[in-house]
Amino acid sequence: MSNSGAQHFLASNLSGAAKGAAKTPGFPGAVVSNQRANFAMALKHGMMKSNDVPVREQVVRLMKMSRKKAVERSFDDALYLMEQALELDPKNRSIHTALGEIYELMEKRDKALLCHIEALRLEPQNPECLAYIGSYLMRIGQDEEAINYFQDTLKFAPSNEVVFARMMHLKRRKCDWSEFGKSRKKIKNFTKVMKAIDPFSFLSIADDPDLQMQYSVLAANANKVSKKETAAFTAPLPKKDKIRIGYFSCDFLDHATMYLIGRMFELHDREKFEIYIYDYGAMTNQEGRLRAEKSADVYRQVGGVDSETIVEQARQDGLDIAVDLKGHTKGNRINLFDYRMAPVQISYLGYPGTTGVESIDYMVADPVVVPPKYRKYYTEKVLYMPDCYQSNDDSRKAACHVPARADMGLPEDALVFCSFNSPYKVSPDEFDIWMKLLKLVPDSVLWFYAAKDDIRENVLAEAKRRGIGRERIIFAGFAKQEEHLARLPLADIFLDTFFVNAHTTASDALWAGVPVVTKVGKQFAARVAASLLHAVGTDELVTSTPQQYQALALKLARDREYLAEMKARVKAGIETGPLYDTERFTRNFEALLEKTLERFNAGLKPDHISLQ
Repeated sequence: MSNSGAQHFLASNLSGAAKGAAKTPGFPGAVVSNQRANFAMALKHGMMKSNDVPVREQVVRLMKMSRKKAVERSFDDALYLMEQALELDPKNRSIHTALGEIYELMEKRDKALLCHIEALRLEPQNPECLAYIGSYLMRIGQDEEAINYFQDTLKFAPSNEVVFARMMHLKRRKCDWSEFGKSRKKIKNFTKVMKAIDPFSFLSIADDPDLQMQYSVLAANANKVSKKETAAFTAPLPKKDKIRIGYFSCDFLDHATMYLIGRMFELHDREKFEIYIYDYGAMTNQEGRLRAEKSADVYRQVGGVDSETIVEQARQDGLDIAVDLKGHTKGNRINLFDYRMAPVQISYLGYPGTTGVESIDYMVADPVVVPPKYRKYYTEKVLYMPDCYQSNDDSRKAACHVPARADMGLPEDALVFCSFNSPYKVSPDEFDIWMKLLKLVPDSVLWFYAAKDDIRENVLAEAKRRGIGRERIIFAGFAKQEEHLARLPLADIFLDTFFVNAHTTASDALWAGVPVVTKVGKQFAARVAASLLHAVGTDELVTSTPQQYQALALKLARDREYLAEMKARVKAGIETGPLYDTERFTRNFEALLEKTLERFNAGLKPDHISLQ
């Protein structure tokens, strides 16, 4: 089987302690051995053993309860319930797989590996088992091995749309387009029988806001909290001196979210608002996390804390508005919002699309990313920012050392096209155009962001297939934010991707004075660059078709006076326009939040809101 290499990886990465462990994973101190404590735990969960209930039914119930507790980060309870299931049916592959997922959430990789290997031993060709192992490998960054497992899964379960989407996403991350055409045909078939799919994985596969909404709703409902556990708030709310806003995320780090929103935290009007940050990420000394902590009136580090405790804390804090900054991205805890932590709940910034979460009332957007005709594809009501939905930091600075083109491996006199998007966003559709541009502009090169060798080799192979030599592609690796901002002005034209535009990377390029050529699509993710360009006053850089996109990029490349004019306009738009006017953005953002509370206190349901 093609997963033999991955099996070797799994086995070779077990720690010494794990290798010597029994086949059935041992349970840590989370599960007490004291009989009295076990009895109390059983009473708590209503799981007193009964000979009247079939074993299978008991196991299903235990696993369902354990999954719910794991999602809520109540790991002691989750492990206890899974131990009970194993006692009833120790050779049940599903139990070992589910236990592995719990250990993954607990970041106990050795124990997770043991569980997944035991599950594979019990059923070597079970597609669900193969899929879970592939997903585990994906989460720990072993993309090639994960792809092998996903391919094997699809041999046994060719209609598994979740595995298909994950596999295609991983292939896109390495610019492997070998199945790109086949994937489009599969998408049409999957839409008829879909059960669940990763919304984020699907973003780069199709520009279809209707499907995105359906997938988001499915994902939101998969771990939804039952109605009886949610809270209700009565209007009008008791009057307070200040409105309390709570921001929830695990990305209060040196991360795109903090690069964008950090300055807004600092500029919130403290005469009107109190800012609470609930950080369920890792406790680090990164500048982004320290900045978040310093800018908050109340900073709560809740990483590893169970959901019910976080929700109880948020309610005790008396939040008026709870803001999710993650959506369907890695590490999210969007199910927190099912409990209803505040009278008004809002989705913002982290995920470019609808969350599908019934209890999230609003999403922050603008008239470009979500025009009225597309509002039907979003479960939330839209809070319309008057300029651009994306917050930006007007205090950002580039590194003091400004590199020369030679430092980056770029030809001194060449026209430099660049793509600093994550490689997963790039498809053959854009790449075909980029290679045509290199042929049509002989003195040009493509400056392509790719941090790994396998990505670079795939890109060079694709270029060769299109008649472009290796010397025409110059690769850029990872750089810290300040260094990246310093190198960006070396580029002449930023070439955007279609289904998932440049977001932070586009605002970075514009800040550096580099024109961005984009093609506007339908879904939120495919309209972000158009919104940024509108805010800078350069709408003519927004195209509607691939043909227009190519023609505009070619015109900029061939007409150096026009290119110089556009660079000057971009710089002027940044200096005088709203995109980097963080004070103005913050006041508009606050005004929208106040309007949501006005509606709530008036006893009105959420509705689309703008400031006009």
